[in-house]
Order: sequence, then C-alpha cells, then structure tokens
Amino acid sequence: MKSAETLDSDDLAVRVGRKVRTLRDLRGLSRREVVEAAGISERYLIQLEAAESNVSLLVLSRIATALGVELTDLLMDDGATAFARPTDPSMDESLGALIGNMSRAEQKGCVPALQAWLNERRRSQRGVALLGLRGAGKSTLGRLLAARHNVPFVSVTREIERRTGIGLDDLFNLGGPDAYRAMENEAINALLNRDDFIVVETAGGIVANKEAMATIISSFRTIWLKASPETHLQRVINQGDMRPFQAEPRALEHVRKLLLSREDEYSRAEFAVDTTDLTPEACLNEIDRIMDLPATLTQT
Repeated sequence: MKSAETLDSDDLAVRVGRKVRTLRDLRGLSRREVVEAAGISERYLIQLEAAESNVSLLVLSRIATALGVELTDLLMDDGATAFARPTDPSMDESLGALIGNMSRAEQKGCVPALQAWLNERRRSQRGVALLGLRGAGKSTLGRLLAARHNVPFVSVTREIERRTGIGLDDLFNLGGPDAYRAMENEAINALLNRDDFIVVETAGGIVANKEAMATIISSFRTIWLKASPETHLQRVINQGDMRPFQAEPRALEHVRKLLLSREDEYSRAEFAVDTTDLTPEACLNEIDRIMDLPATLTQT
C-alpha cells in the first residue's frame, strides 16, 4: 500500500471515483441527478467514476455538495469511516466483554451462528421481493402490498431507467444484454444499502442473471407469483401491449415454454402464490398469511 506521501494521481483518481460511486449508490441518486445538482456534465461524472478523468478540487467540491458530504470525505482513504454506521461505545464494550470471556472453541462456534442469525435478520427486515413472469401480477400486487403496509414500492426496472436516464429499449440497443445485467446488478445492490422495509418488483428475466438472482434470494424474503400461461398472456394484452403477438405468432406456446424453462429458478423463492383465480385482495391476504406480515412494518 502506498503512503500519503507517495500517493500518485492514478491512486487518487481510483479512490475518488470509487467513493463518488459508493456515495451515489448509498443515496439512491442517478448520475443525472448528481450532475444537475453539481452543474457538471454527465460525461465528466462517468469518467470520474471510472477513474479516467483528472481530479479537479473545484469540481469535486461541487460534487461533494450534491452528495451531501464534505470534500474531505471523497479524498480520505478506504480505511476511513466517513460514512460508516454510527457506533455505540457501551454496546461495543459489552460485545467485547462477551467475546473476551469465551473460550477459543466457543468463539469459533459463535461466529457462524452469529453470522447466520444476522443474515436472516437483515433478510427479513429488508423487505419482500416478488418474482415471476410478466403478467403474474408483480406490479399490481407489489404496489397494493406496499400501500397496505405503508412501505415503499421499488421496481428494479424503473430503478435501472432512473439510474441510466434512458429507457430499457435504448439500453439494450446501446449496450446489449451485458449492459442491462450490469445495471440490474447495480440497482439491486443499491437496495441493500437502504434502511427501510421495501417491496421489490423484479424483472421477469432476472433468472438469466445469476448474480442478481442470487442477491435477491439471499437478501430478501421472496415470493414467486405464479399464473397459468393463458392468464399471463391475457394480462399483458389487457395492458394494451400487443408486442407478444408481433414478436411471436404462437405467443401462448412461447409463454408455456418460457414458464417451463424458468420454473426451476423461480421455485427458489421462499413462497409461491398462484394468482390465476384469485382477486388482488385475496392474493394480498394470502401473502400476509404465509409471510406472517404485521399490519405495520417497522425496523427494530
């Protein structure tokens, strides 16, 4: 590791780019929102985050203001705790005493047990993620579930569009599936930094993105919203979207094959609800029942 005295411009550019990107993700800000607040070009911000631009203190100061931090927060090394979670000295002391009084064998056994407990607690408190093919009811039920429990509803697709500032069709045209999956991973990872309980609508094709799927399964309580092929197709048509017929003359057969090919991945969800013959209200009641969701969701 280089000392402060030997830190060169390349090191600084990498550090600053990483800090800006991390802070932007933590605050859920798109590049467009940051550049508008800082009065800089989006191209400069992209180059800055990629460590491909010269670091200007004047511009960094404006970016820091846009991100709600001090200029020094962007310049401190990775070991600094500028935006770490606050600590409780008394709790730190209690935990230290507890661990200090354990034998080496007890400490060794405690770590995986504590990690498993912590992972499950965080997963249950982050929120609910809805999986399923288009037309299963993710958007409708997601919004209704969020409203019922007075928590935010987040669509991963909308988050990707907000972050990139362009529609999905343009994103695919410009960068192809790889660009989309990279942005899908970025949007989902940013959700993990939130402190509130949320209802997440995933994209139907998330099963093709192993990293994104693994993150959702391990980080949220999950529900696979199922429906018959006929129901899937009819709901899409009811939304006014005739693209399934334009892209595939045998649309129903295509939906059947798609459901079959994705079934194993969707079934990794913790729960499943078949929405085919249920009203939205009945679906919500079933979700509340199987997940044992309280009327009001709060973090503890």
